[in-house]
Amino acid sequence: MQLPETQITPVIQLLDAIQHLPEPDLTGRRTEDTPVDGHLWQGLPGFGHMWADEHKQGHWRDALAAEKGAGRTEMRSVHVRKANVEARLMIAGVGGIPLDWGYECIADALERQDAVVDFEVPAAAEWIAVAGDQIYAGVQTGCKSWALESRRDFGREAAVMTLERWLFWEQRLEELEKQLQVEVGATKPAHQVMKTIRQGSA
Repeated sequence: MQLPETQITPVIQLLDAIQHLPEPDLTGRRTEDTPVDGHLWQGLPGFGHMWADEHKQGHWRDALAAEKGAGRTEMRSVHVRKANVEARLMIAGVGGIPLDWGYECIADALERQDAVVDFEVPAAAEWIAVAGDQIYAGVQTGCKSWALESRRDFGREAAVMTLERWLFWEQRLEELEKQLQVEVGATKPAHQVMKTIRQGSA
């Protein structure tokens, strides 16, 4: 997360190359730390769990309460960048990062009344910008996700990704992005990206 933007893609490419290394023959060399399925490299065992332990805790909301000014701005930058990197890892198929994290990020931003709008809407916009096609594919297949079934404030706790939900996200994003343009100068017009994807798939 601390790397310059220019190094993120090369690092993701390196991780992808590592997870495609030939598997060593571990016959007779297994220990308690050896992956259960025997794969040392494939899928980078444990990477997703390690990332979640480091970056997917909900403590940032508590920490945010004590931050103002430059500290809050830095926290926002890190939060948004994390979403971007997660989406790119998911697209690259690195480390088992699931699309569910994208659903969770977007639903939390757009379906919760207590969303920290200037943090969570730009983060959702990053997922949409990077992985919008994959997210919309869930509409077409009726994708089920644990990240969608959590009860939030707008009555969309069903675990299935639907066109109705996509359209609601589109509308909600448009409203919030107009608000953010005034408040923090953010973000990409993600609702326009969503509209383009939807119309292109019609």
